[in-house]
Amino acid sequence: MVLCYLAAGILAAGVWRDFMATADGQFQQQFQRLRLERYQTHLTQAPETLATANLQIVIYLGQRQLVLLQNDQVIKDFPVAIGQDDWQTPVGTFKVQSMRKQPHWQHPITKQSIGPGPDNPLGNRWIGFLEEGEFFIGIHGTNQDTLIGQAVSHGCVRMFNEDIQALYDQVKIGTPVVVKP
Repeated sequence: MVLCYLAAGILAAGVWRDFMATADGQFQQQFQRLRLERYQTHLTQAPETLATANLQIVIYLGQRQLVLLQNDQVIKDFPVAIGQDDWQTPVGTFKVQSMRKQPHWQHPITKQSIGPGPDNPLGNRWIGFLEEGEFFIGIHGTNQDTLIGQAVSHGCVRMFNEDIQALYDQVKIGTPVVVKP
């Protein structure tokens, strides 16, 4: 928050300096408008950047748990389902690469496609963190709540739909994802 006030103060000082340096009232108003438009991008991005600063997703496969951290402090933890024996969830450090609301799902073997809705195994949100050829690994909702806590997916991490919605609203492309055994 202190950073926001500091940035606003610097911005105001720059605009005030430019205002005082001009003598023509019309030029002053036009220059101020242009100057503020130039900073508008930075101002609209600042809250999102600060809200997601030092954010990290950590998935503990053995505990079947996903933890959302900010500045190494637990914000929230969620129960998850993970990849089955032949389709294990990969361990390592990744980053969020894609995010989708109401995603389409394609079966990795049969290539059957299912659109958004209650029959979609991805639920209502997708947060992709690994692409291997034509296979995509991510964190997503589910249409089978009873499987949360089990090793049943094709490598993905499944969450309750209300949990993936909460997570989706807090992360962005580039958020680190660490998957631990």
